Amino acid sequence: MMREGVRQPKSGFFVGVAVAGIGAAYFFFLGTSEFKEPGESLEYNLAEFEALDKVETDFVENDSIAVDVPEPHAMSVNKEKLFVAGKDAIAVYENDAPKATVAIPGMAVCLAAAPDGGLYVGLRDKVLVLDSEGNKQAEWNEFTSRSYLTAIAVDGADVYVADAGKRVVSRFDKDGKLLTQFGTKDESKDIPGLEVPSPYLDLAVNDEGHIWVVNPGKLGLERYQPDGSIVTSWYKPSVLKLEGFPGCCNPTHIAFTSKGELVTAEKGLVRIKMYEVTSGEFDGLVAGSSLFPREQSVRDIAVDSRDRILVLDPQRSAVRVFARKESEHGTEIQPA
Repeated sequence: MMREGVRQPKSGFFVGVAVAGIGAAYFFFLGTSEFKEPGESLEYNLAEFEALDKVETDFVENDSIAVDVPEPHAMSVNKEKLFVAGKDAIAVYENDAPKATVAIPGMAVCLAAAPDGGLYVGLRDKVLVLDSEGNKQAEWNEFTSRSYLTAIAVDGADVYVADAGKRVVSRFDKDGKLLTQFGTKDESKDIPGLEVPSPYLDLAVNDEGHIWVVNPGKLGLERYQPDGSIVTSWYKPSVLKLEGFPGCCNPTHIAFTSKGELVTAEKGLVRIKMYEVTSGEFDGLVAGSSLFPREQSVRDIAVDSRDRILVLDPQRSAVRVFARKESEHGTEIQPA
């Protein structure tokens, strides 16, 4: 089949004259016209959206925990211990007090503390396995240059690793053997596929052993079986409703309380909220955007043994602590 060649102007002279004329007209009007201010619809005004979360909450912020780790990026809880990981180190706290520091080779981007005391540290494209004393036991390299690890969760003999770069979740045994990968689109199995526009892809396992994975591009969550089959999902895209998730890719982080309540964190306008995980019904606000500077994102969230909600705030280099308010009788206020 013959292909038509690229057409060229017959005369470069006429083209040059035309371009010069257009340029002269542009600069003439640029210098003499009075440009109006942009219309209201073009102004970058978040006041309307910030007003959504100016509501009463059942939570109060307590004293925060100062973090002495360069570039803190991830945290995890095991019983009374809190672990905060960053560049070249993991800080260990017990009952909110500093206890030890563990050296690691590189920048930790995600972390899981296992019930047996072991630590699973996600670097960008590998997982380090440490024992309870911080000694390296193994290094998993089942990833590629496209990988960008963002979350790890341990459930019994299984270790789940979220890879935002490859848009998959990998399930390993504790020896590092890859067992399953899931999250890729498969219409025959009704799996929509993980949409990950930015490096935020979180997952968590609740006390019933259910694996919940954020689908950030769809602004909701999906529940999977260990074999990678999908069980259920819900999505809540909304800019103008507090119970919804706004933006390109939220929630950024999730965690569960001991009662199975889902806690979420959003970026952009930072909000910490709670949901009933199976139905996706909104349960209330923990902390609104007025408590966080604009355009920041928290690095991680967790729930400790006292059901306090922990928020890793990189701008303060601190773990901020939110707990339920107490009633006049000294008991925690419970959701309605």
